[in-house]
Amino acid sequence: MAKQNNPIGIIDSGIGGFSVARRVQKQLPHENIIYFGDGANTPYGNHDAKDILALTRYMLAFMRQRKIKALLIACNTISCLIDEYRREMDCPVLSVVQAGAESVAQLPVERIGVISTCFTASTGCYPALIAQLAPGKQVFSHGAKHLADLVEHGASEQAIDAELKENLDGLVHRDQVDCCLLACTHYPLVEDNIRRLYPQLHLVDPAQRMASELERCLKETRQMSRRTTPGTVELYTTGDPKEYIRAARRAGLEGVITAQSWPAMKLEKKKEDA
Repeated sequence: MAKQNNPIGIIDSGIGGFSVARRVQKQLPHENIIYFGDGANTPYGNHDAKDILALTRYMLAFMRQRKIKALLIACNTISCLIDEYRREMDCPVLSVVQAGAESVAQLPVERIGVISTCFTASTGCYPALIAQLAPGKQVFSHGAKHLADLVEHGASEQAIDAELKENLDGLVHRDQVDCCLLACTHYPLVEDNIRRLYPQLHLVDPAQRMASELERCLKETRQMSRRTTPGTVELYTTGDPKEYIRAARRAGLEGVITAQSWPAMKLEKKKEDA
C-alpha cells in the first residue's frame, strides 16, 4: 500500500492540468503533487487513438516509478480512452471525463453544452456518459481545433477571444445551452475571458468534482497526508520547463519547487498517401 506521504500524480498533454492541480491544492493543501505535461506532443486532440495510448503509457511508466498514491488524468482526450490503461496502475485512477459528466448530470438544466478538443468530441464520450447518468437531458457537443494550443502557448487576449467566439457562439446563440462544460483542462485557464464574453453562461469546471473525489478516495484508503506544512509541486515536461514555470504562476499554482525537462517519446511518422 502506498504511504500517506507519497505524492499525487497528475498527467496532461500540456499545461491544461494546472487547472486541476490548483483545485487539488485548495482542497488538499498538505498533499505533494508530481505533474507531467507532454509539451512536445501537445495537443493530444490532434493525434489518433493509437498515438494517444502510446503517449499515455509513456507517462504512466513515469508515474509508476514515482510511487504515487493516486493518479489524476487531467486530459479529457486521454480520459476518453481510460478503460484501455486503468488496470496498468496499482493506485486509484481518476478520470476528468467522469467528473465532468457527473457534474453536469446533477444540474437542474435541460440543455448542456460541451466544448472540448476535436478528438474528445469525435468519441461521443460525454453525450453517452451524460445520457447514462441523466436520461432526457440534451447535450450539444463541439470540438475546438485550435483553442487548447493557443492557451498552451500563451496566445494574446485578442487571439483567445476570437477563438472562443468562433467556438462558443453556436452553443450559446444557436443551441441556447443552459450551461457549458469546459471539457478540456486548458479551457478553465481562460475562464475569465469566457465570462467576459458570455456573462450569462453558467460554466462547469470538472476540476472541482475531481478534487472532491480524490479527497474521498484518500480518506477511504486512509492515505491522506500527515503533513501539517503546505504541499509542494514538482513539474516535469517534454516541453520547455521555463514556460511551465511561467504558466504555473499564471494559473496560481503554489509551492512549485522544481521544473525539469524529460525526454519526449518519439512518435512514428505517418506515411503520406500516395
